[in-house]
Amino acid sequence: MRWLLVFVAWSAVGCVAPLASLTRVTPLEAASARFTLMTEPGATEDEARVRAALTRAVPKLERWGSLAAPVTVRIAPSHKALERAVRRNGYDWLRAWARYDELIIQSPGSWAGTDRDVDELVLHELSHCLMFQRSGTARDWESKRIPLWFREGLATVTADQGLRFPSLEDLADWVARNPGLDVFGDAEQLSREAYGQIYGVAFHAMRFLLRRVGDKGVIDTMDAMRAGDDFGAAFTRAAGTTPARFEADFLNYLRFRGFRGFGLKARPRFFQAPEALPAP
Repeated sequence: MRWLLVFVAWSAVGCVAPLASLTRVTPLEAASARFTLMTEPGATEDEARVRAALTRAVPKLERWGSLAAPVTVRIAPSHKALERAVRRNGYDWLRAWARYDELIIQSPGSWAGTDRDVDELVLHELSHCLMFQRSGTARDWESKRIPLWFREGLATVTADQGLRFPSLEDLADWVARNPGLDVFGDAEQLSREAYGQIYGVAFHAMRFLLRRVGDKGVIDTMDAMRAGDDFGAAFTRAAGTTPARFEADFLNYLRFRGFRGFGLKARPRFFQAPEALPAP
């Protein structure tokens, strides 16, 4: 299947009800970005860590632009609370979920995240918010049909998370052992059990794209979506090839080891972080 609509109905009631205990509200401005942090009254340490990570993340987002709309950041007290809020069960690796102007993060204290882990997670998630805001409006961003590899590729590259995932050599081996898998078309379903490999495909596919079209090509893709295109049309306009052709090129790059002499043969070190989708 080329696309699985994963923007699960996430109404205000559905999102907020499981997080009704988040009654502490703290505004934050970091450069041009505006946030509202919502936490449990006693979660001051988690709030401070997330607040610091947000401040450090904003300058790194400028590679792609700026957050035009304020973002509400909710700090879920547990993994169970996070899964209930975003209506995704059985994703043990899930640590956050991002939308156009909302971000839910599992409290760092509940998963023993280091400051570096929290920084990466927050930057990853804010990259999603920026992408959604640059690619559409609050009314139409979900209709752009941005595939997982592009969403997660931009976020993992921005957060410099390559060592969290399999190397190109390891991915090539995995693809060869699983010739029946559609790692692009079925990425949403596969991410539940093969999270590291699917996010690794996204990371390396985005780097492959950036070598072809540079940052400008990615920015032009987002801008074309905001102007009215869906992802397929926007990508074709900016990259000069269709998404299907690009995906086939990348898979050939893996299969024929086109990266040899450049890729690192590092073993995967799976991390406990970002949201799944549409991140969201």
